[in-house]
Amino acid sequence: MARQERIKTELGRRLREIRVEQGDPSREEFAPTLGLHVNSLANYERGDRAPNIDVLLAYRENLHVDLHWLLTGEGEMFGDALKLQSGANLTSEAGKRLLALPYFDAEASAGVGRIALDELPSGSIAFERAFLRNLGASPDNCFIIKSYGDSMLPTIPDNSLLIVDESQTEKIEHGCIYVFRVGEIMLVKRAKWHMTGKLELSSDNDTYQSEFLDQTHADTLSVLGRVVYFCRVP
Repeated sequence: MARQERIKTELGRRLREIRVEQGDPSREEFAPTLGLHVNSLANYERGDRAPNIDVLLAYRENLHVDLHWLLTGEGEMFGDALKLQSGANLTSEAGKRLLALPYFDAEASAGVGRIALDELPSGSIAFERAFLRNLGASPDNCFIIKSYGDSMLPTIPDNSLLIVDESQTEKIEHGCIYVFRVGEIMLVKRAKWHMTGKLELSSDNDTYQSEFLDQTHADTLSVLGRVVYFCRVP
């Protein structure tokens, strides 16, 4: 009798549920559907390794999995998010409850800075409006981008998915995390005000040095929005 495989994380359990929902094909059959090696798929499903955002997006693009469900366990595996992503005209309560946030395939760096090459949304990911409001966000002003780098560790892991509220740009709040833009470079930093009036753009990883701006430069700083949520893969 085969020994039952031990799954170490809730995310791994949900990934395994997806394969079962697809008819429970073998990993050898299922892995190519996602562009994965069979050993990588096994590691993700067992919870031995955490998939990065590109892998999670492959589940969405190829199988129409709701990423909010995949990352949190809330909502449905496919359900209403599939309808939103396929462009269906929802007039039901579900359509009013969910909002498809634009996803930009741009790079906001939690490190030394990366150039944003693509300014066009490459898709959308559905979230509940109430969930966004509970975060203190304006749902209709939110968008999603990726964050790369390690300067915001341990708070934000490398290759995370960020929800950014672009309505929160006029007043930079002390202690909050923002996406700042300098030319073609976007940075993810924590804002800290000092008694001298200077604004510190700090990293949660103390191996990185902070940048300090006086009030004049702070007023001209380009702020894309406040980070209200990030998908931290367990």
